[in-house]
Amino acid sequence: MRIDVARAYAQRRQVDKALAALRPAEEITPGQIRAHPLARRLVSDLMTMQNPPSTDSREIARSVGV
Repeated sequence: MRIDVARAYAQRRQVDKALAALRPAEEITPGQIRAHPLARRLVSDLMTMQNPPSTDSREIARSVGV
């Protein structure tokens, strides 16, 4: 699952790669990403790893309601 791949990238603090892994999942099944607690937590964590958060981070966060 793309969420797991994105989490692996996030653990390595590779935010851009994590976002690239999440973006297709969010586009294909936005409802599932919104409802998935780990995905929501991941997006929240990615937001805090960047100062300031990138446009991609903010867009995904807005989309999932974080």
